[in-house]
Amino acid sequence: MVCVIIAHVEVNVEKRIGRRNFLGKAAAVAALPLVAREGIADSPQPSPKRISVEEHWTNPDMGGSQRPRTWLTETRLGTTPERVRRIGDLGDLRLSDMDRDGIAMQVIGGTSLQAITDTAKAIELAKKSNDVQAALIEKHPSRFAAFASIPTQDPKAAADELERAVKQLGFKGAMVGGRANGEFLDLDKYRVLWERAAALEAPIYIHPSDPTPDVLEPYASRPVLYGNTWVWGVETATHALRVIASGMFDAYPRAQIILGHLGESLPSLLGRFDEGLSSVKPESKGIKKVLSAYIKENIMITTSGWYQPEALVCAISAMGADRIMFATDYPWVDASLAIKMFEQTPMSASDRGKIYHGNAERFLKVKV
Repeated sequence: MVCVIIAHVEVNVEKRIGRRNFLGKAAAVAALPLVAREGIADSPQPSPKRISVEEHWTNPDMGGSQRPRTWLTETRLGTTPERVRRIGDLGDLRLSDMDRDGIAMQVIGGTSLQAITDTAKAIELAKKSNDVQAALIEKHPSRFAAFASIPTQDPKAAADELERAVKQLGFKGAMVGGRANGEFLDLDKYRVLWERAAALEAPIYIHPSDPTPDVLEPYASRPVLYGNTWVWGVETATHALRVIASGMFDAYPRAQIILGHLGESLPSLLGRFDEGLSSVKPESKGIKKVLSAYIKENIMITTSGWYQPEALVCAISAMGADRIMFATDYPWVDASLAIKMFEQTPMSASDRGKIYHGNAERFLKVKV
């Protein structure tokens, strides 16, 4: 798979350019350096329907759900009070931001519980958080949907809470904040969760979080690589690859993962993955298909976070527009910036509509 770099491309979303036609044109300038994009449209097109699917909310009454992160205070600028206010709001403040940015609906990820070491507490807080979130969403059902918080410290309890949240509360899947107790979701003990998720057609969104201290330690002398610079993406991509390599999708082919940040770099490495797998002894593979097939069939990706337009072009080329959903990573990323980057990305009008709203409507069964 070749990822093209685009230099100074004029974007006209009214002109339908097919993926193959566009990539053929873009390849002609692939060798040119990336330049400033003053010539690319800066403003969104009139009234597109936008559904954003990695938008964050944390129950303000729930403390202690984050792992200790001394590197945050040592190496990073503090978050703003405005962002702190917004992450605990599911009312007028958030709705005002959505109206300003033309967001028709947010699919909200709930409180991350994976850092909690007390399993009973995690189970209790999952139910409480989901109930509070459901009650808030009930006030604005046309503007908000949700991913459930699930206590992956106990796989059976996580599966049960996912089912309750989907069937009783109308949630669209679950969002997990990385590993619980240092364990990836590829272990046999989690088969009950993936089996339930497949039966419910409820995707599991694996959101970045810190790796275990032993994995984090080699970065200590290069703290610029902590967090969303590099470590989170590598940890999350590794998590998804481990689930694939475990054969979980052979056992439960209808199970689905969602990855943000354009798939945590996985789409750009499909050829490399398959090349590597071709050199593995057959008895050591443990999976029925090539890695790229699972990534294309069992992983949806979103546009959350900062990215450059050429990265989204690469993701569309690798995954297809049907496997990508729009997201802004609210409130951590300015939604207007996310929209600007999306609007600057050359694609057909059909693909733009799929990513902005059509795929979320189909895959998450949301209605706006």
